[in-house]
Amino acid sequence: MVAGFAVVCVVLAVAALACVAPALWRDRGKPASTAALTASCLLIPVLAALIYLQSSNYEWGHAGLETGEDGSPATVEELIGPLRARLEASPEDPRGWMLLGASYAQVERYPEAVQAFDRVLDLTGGQDIDALMGKAEAMILGNPQRLLEDAGDMVEQVLAADPSNPKGLWYGGLRASATGQDIIAVQRWTAMLEGPVTPEVRAIVEGELNRLGARAGAAEASAEAGNVTLRLSLGPPASPPPGAVLFVVARIPGQAGPPLAAQRVDGPGFPLDVGLSDADAMLPGAKISDQPELAITARLSASGQTTRGAGDYEAQGAWQAGQGPLELQLVYQP
Repeated sequence: MVAGFAVVCVVLAVAALACVAPALWRDRGKPASTAALTASCLLIPVLAALIYLQSSNYEWGHAGLETGEDGSPATVEELIGPLRARLEASPEDPRGWMLLGASYAQVERYPEAVQAFDRVLDLTGGQDIDALMGKAEAMILGNPQRLLEDAGDMVEQVLAADPSNPKGLWYGGLRASATGQDIIAVQRWTAMLEGPVTPEVRAIVEGELNRLGARAGAAEASAEAGNVTLRLSLGPPASPPPGAVLFVVARIPGQAGPPLAAQRVDGPGFPLDVGLSDADAMLPGAKISDQPELAITARLSASGQTTRGAGDYEAQGAWQAGQGPLELQLVYQP
């Protein structure tokens, strides 16, 4: 690749000389023209090289790593070894560590990628936003749960320093969506689409925005009706006895005593959608539509009694305002 680049440079330098040399050659008998011709032949290539070396950000220190031993394009795995060896000999090279971290991430060696990005942060006093984002992404790809933990906090740091960071907006939107902050997720993904993205990425982001739009619409309709919607299914063996009764109870989390709301369904068939509304409230002055969160219990009673018994099916879950329908599978209780 480097040799090919050098050939291109020589060809372009010759082309530049070809633009000025013929006229000067015709007047070569004049001392000024002869001097100008000589200077052009010598200075144009030299000045071009000096200007390029001063303005270029090409990693000359890492040149030659892009081909394998036989001259064919090297794989990422083949690049890692020589690059790592070079960095061990010259460890004060943040760009080299960035390249190594990105290479490790590409081959899914996420713990090593995190270590490489940590090295960049050490060398830059923690000020390299790309390294911080690279570290957070490697942590998330290695364990998605960390998006809701320390890696998610790093993403927020990236967005605080660079609000238009594309990866920060993507992962920040995912984190917001996972924690029920749909408005923030929409804002971040919309901002992401305002920047340059590939058609494939645009399709993914637009799909997420459409999903949030549908969920927000369902949540808005549910809120207007003052309802909690449950989508219930029956786990194996899925054979309730005749006369089974479904009891659905909603409680304020952490509050003892009678439930906030309850509903009874005789002889239900599954799958089943059940809605709890303010009309089902059992506590004076309390409304389902006023609650940000509810603890839901659904129990299919084989005996038809409100107390638990053998052969019942039961499920529990937490419902949050704005999340839309809560899906629960009732599990057999022998």
